[in-house]
Amino acid sequence: MKKLFVLLVFLALKSYSQNSTFTILDFETRTPVAFANIIFNNDIYSGTISDIDGVFGVSNEVTTITISYVGYESKVLDISTFNSKTIFLKQSISTLDEVVITNSENPAHRIIRNAVANKELNNPENLNSFTYTSYDKIFVDAEDLEIKQDTLNEVDHFLESSYLFITETVAQRKYLKPRYSEDSIIATKTSGFKSPNFAFLANTIQPFSFYDDYITLFETDYLNPISKGSTKKYKFRLKEEYLRGKDTIFAISFEPNSNRNFEGLKGLIYINSNNYAVQSVDATTYNSGKITTSIQQKYKLINDNHWFPEQLNFQINIGENVGIFKYVGKSYLSNVELDVPLTKKDFAVIPKGMDKEAVKKDVGFWTEIRQDSLSKKENRTYVFIDSIGETANFDKIATISEDLAKGRVPFKYVDLDLTKIVSYNQYEGLRLGAGVYTNDDIFNHVSIGGFAGYGFKDHEWKYGGELLIDFPSNKDIKMSFKYENNLKETGRSYFNNSTKLFNPRNMIAEQMDNIKAFSFKTYMKVYRNIDWTIGFNTASITPLYDYQFLDNNRPVTKYKNTEINLGIRYFVNEKLTNMFNTITRLESDDPIFNLSYSRGLANVFESDFNYNKIRFTMDDSFKTKGLGKTTYRIDAGYIDASIPYGQLFTGEGSNNKNFPYVFENHFQTLDPYEFVSDKYVHLFTNHNFGMLFNNKGRITPEVVLHNNIGIGNLSEAKNHQIIPFGIKDKAFLETGLELRNILKINYLNVGYLGMGAGVFYRYGDNRLPDSKDNYVFKFAASFTFK
Repeated sequence: MKKLFVLLVFLALKSYSQNSTFTILDFETRTPVAFANIIFNNDIYSGTISDIDGVFGVSNEVTTITISYVGYESKVLDISTFNSKTIFLKQSISTLDEVVITNSENPAHRIIRNAVANKELNNPENLNSFTYTSYDKIFVDAEDLEIKQDTLNEVDHFLESSYLFITETVAQRKYLKPRYSEDSIIATKTSGFKSPNFAFLANTIQPFSFYDDYITLFETDYLNPISKGSTKKYKFRLKEEYLRGKDTIFAISFEPNSNRNFEGLKGLIYINSNNYAVQSVDATTYNSGKITTSIQQKYKLINDNHWFPEQLNFQINIGENVGIFKYVGKSYLSNVELDVPLTKKDFAVIPKGMDKEAVKKDVGFWTEIRQDSLSKKENRTYVFIDSIGETANFDKIATISEDLAKGRVPFKYVDLDLTKIVSYNQYEGLRLGAGVYTNDDIFNHVSIGGFAGYGFKDHEWKYGGELLIDFPSNKDIKMSFKYENNLKETGRSYFNNSTKLFNPRNMIAEQMDNIKAFSFKTYMKVYRNIDWTIGFNTASITPLYDYQFLDNNRPVTKYKNTEINLGIRYFVNEKLTNMFNTITRLESDDPIFNLSYSRGLANVFESDFNYNKIRFTMDDSFKTKGLGKTTYRIDAGYIDASIPYGQLFTGEGSNNKNFPYVFENHFQTLDPYEFVSDKYVHLFTNHNFGMLFNNKGRITPEVVLHNNIGIGNLSEAKNHQIIPFGIKDKAFLETGLELRNILKINYLNVGYLGMGAGVFYRYGDNRLPDSKDNYVFKFAASFTFK
């Protein structure tokens, strides 16, 4: 099959070479002119369009060509006497945009509305299934960097003759509606690396097609110019019309209206009258600050009935004015097959790691598979960066990156756990320590380690040991056995499913239990979209606050608790990727459901309590076109017995004078442990209007409206002695207005450190007697490219 694949590619290239090919470049910048219109032999019904690289082909029957493109001077060539394979176009000054066209008169609006009406029909991801092969090339370049004079000439010479990085990847993709997708890496080649444990694909940077209502680039959602109601939000201009047989191609420019309150795109879109499908698009993020992303997509009619992507390009410019890094990707799709017989079983639950054979392809393979031979600059990049990579041992650095993604720094035989080095909370103050775990230099798939840390406020040591087992299989199964003498905040579970390396909420934790605990936990991903955890824990617990529990009128301070736990997390439309041999879940606005059940086991390892504890959360978000994005969490819990304070539900507040920071999914005006419950329901909502009032200039704050509500109760409240607490048996209500990124500080000329603030108000039955105490002022911080 491999030989047949190479043979087919060879025959295709040979057939293609029988025609003449030309490349159209901008006269000034020497960059390709994509999607230029070419007319053959003065016949307006016969011709072609240049591809994303500015390349087009003509047959031997063509003697003259006429080239036109929006914003450029037209050119007529007699190719029988034209000796060059490169054609340069000069930019022209157009006055078309100065013509004022009302919405009712604008001819572009009819075409855009037809394209919107046919989105579902033309979207390739609405096909039942498809497969294709992609060749991807990605490189990183730099220009106008600030460099010391003594190294300026040397670096300038390097940047002119070589890129900073280049990688090529060949992959096969299969897709089954509605959401099953898998990329299998056939081959990869990366400058500086002999055996890279990663591969980059262009479809992870930009959307596969231009049909979603929002085009997501760098975690920012840009309103698609071909979405419902876009004619009221975008300025459209019909620039040109090209005839191709029975079809007409409409070239339409677009950019956001000046009074916009959304993130928008600017560029040219080419719509074919055949189903009013997108034939090509060239779009750039509009007024996007320190980072600008451009995408180009070209579509081809497959089987005479469906338009499918043929080329996908992107370019990301990071930086402004001085020092710009360019991240450029080109993707070429071939061997497209539609309506392939696929089933769910054809897709792995866990993304497969890259096959070791993928890095061993020879020169002949790459020569045959490339769309065009490498340029001198690309070849020099491989030679130069490979020599640096061998000296600096880039392959070792990639291995280190794999461990860093897991929060560890590798050394010979052991890894250093970064999460155990430093932490802070209100009880311990600054805590310094270390965690060390054995790595694959000693045992494959088994790690033995431990940690120790000292709190400078409570003057106590905490420590523990752990055995970790990672079962090698096509399922993701891990197991841990742990002992620890440590602290646990009241209201927190032993079986916390959080995957965050750092949780800022921990900084205000103050009410602690000391636990001496043995625990067992296993993590499994056996089924698609679902994570499972099963655990067992037995602990001796000492409250580190004034407290006494009445157990059948028997006062209890220290106690023992044993419980088993089952946790299930369900991710709607989950998308996973395998990078650096680490499974990563891609961020999404789709719902996430989390259910945790714990059963207290009295008399097991001298445990004192029987109980059932259930907690459920649902996280979701959705966009309202033109009005922003709403994010919400539903959080509910229930316990069926009277158990000590530390095992109840509390800690949902985040009002702390030492850290007046906006904490997500917490009550902002509520003290951390003001209420305690054995049953509760909370709803946390925020709506981000975006840059509501204006999207230009230096001051462009995001306007966020918060509304939170909660209610709960506590059975047998008399059993909890000494410690003060409240019961929110009446609705707790708060609202707030937050302005994000009011102050933005330029950071290394690639982005901004944003500072914001918010005011929150507590009202309803749980408002405080003194009116001013119901208002809480908080800060917020972020990093933004704009």
